[in-house]
Amino acid sequence: GEVVQPKDPQPTEEKLPPTWQRWNDYGIGLLLTGKAQTRQALTAFEAVEKLNKPDGPINAARVLLLEGDLDGATAAIQRASAMETKPNPWTIAWLSGEVARQQGQLLEAEKNFREVLAAKIPERGFDFSFDFRIRNQLGQTLLDLAEQAEGRNDM
Repeated sequence: GEVVQPKDPQPTEEKLPPTWQRWNDYGIGLLLTGKAQTRQALTAFEAVEKLNKPDGPINAARVLLLEGDLDGATAAIQRASAMETKPNPWTIAWLSGEVARQQGQLLEAEKNFREVLAAKIPERGFDFSFDFRIRNQLGQTLLDLAEQAEGRNDM
């Protein structure tokens, strides 16, 4: 039989991720490097938000939490929640719990952390009930609530 030579593959154009995703990834990289890069990370996340992606204000809230700007983090969470494309509800609950805890709103923080732990999406393989970081935050919040109640009883 005749041997058929394979054709040279056509060169394929490398497809870049969308602009918002590149900005978001850049901002995440800056966020992960620590406090020295937070201003630059916020600028990247502002660009993502301008492209109407909730990842922008969500990740800006993470930066603002790191900086201790609870009002700014709350505003960013609210902006993300108001966008047409909604962020994941467990992400909103987690960040809201972090803000509430830092503001001393322990019952609200407890509610938010329990909401995250209850989130399950089997078709995507998500089961947040095993998330040790959220469990630790919930445990610390419950401990703080118990200490608060104990302190009230001493009065």
